[in-house]
Amino acid sequence: MTHQNVHVRELAAWGLDNYSYRPDLAHSSITSLAGKTRNPATQALLAHQTTALQPLLHPHSLRPDLLEEMHGLQWSLGVVDLRALIAFQRRLFFDPTRPPKEIPAAHDWNSLIGLCFAPAIAPQYTSTHDAATNAITIRSTNPNVHVRTGNELASPFRIHAGGPFFEVASFRNRWFLRDGYHRAYALLRAGINEVPSVIVHAKTIHELGAVQPWFFTEDTLFADNPPFVSDFLDDAMVLTYNRPPLIRTIRITIEQSLSPASPTGETS
Repeated sequence: MTHQNVHVRELAAWGLDNYSYRPDLAHSSITSLAGKTRNPATQALLAHQTTALQPLLHPHSLRPDLLEEMHGLQWSLGVVDLRALIAFQRRLFFDPTRPPKEIPAAHDWNSLIGLCFAPAIAPQYTSTHDAATNAITIRSTNPNVHVRTGNELASPFRIHAGGPFFEVASFRNRWFLRDGYHRAYALLRAGINEVPSVIVHAKTIHELGAVQPWFFTEDTLFADNPPFVSDFLDDAMVLTYNRPPLIRTIRITIEQSLSPASPTGETS
């Protein structure tokens, strides 16, 4: 079985990080934004559209998977302008073996809500058990696959494939795309700027979600010239190249022991 390379679009006008899969490319054609000002929007929420769509949005606010995803956060549902959103993600990856999503027409709100509040994603993975080490190995071509822990007695952990929701966050008077980069790219390419979204009112950079080392730094995001989601469409600011497909691997080791119970009935 052969695997096709994954196509990468990388925002390069703000400098490059250490990414081992980036080939040695000539960067002279990339427009540098050093020292330039682009005045980020202080508001991305579209108040009129948000009010008008509440009857369609409200049922999604009751979804158990959304309530779990947003646990501990202050959030709401509304309509935002994609052109106002800052990007903390540096790269988009396009797998040629996966068909592109169908993009609805502008203001087809039922279809846009279906795209931005999609059903839960079923995780696709393989698992093996090594009896010698009592370890379980999980492998998936989906980079978003991860293990979540919980309090369910029958299943204290489960495999999760990432949230299906389009998420925007406001933080320090700026607006960011939190999740849904590929959908945002496809929508902007189709000329659609107004989309329904979960809106996280972040109090910290961790609630914003821009904390991974492969994201843009906080200094870049709050500079006078931050990267916008719409910049992924601008070839003057983007490097394009291919990289091999990657497999996400998770290993869980099971350890068992016996110890005396404490007087309170708890184990020590």
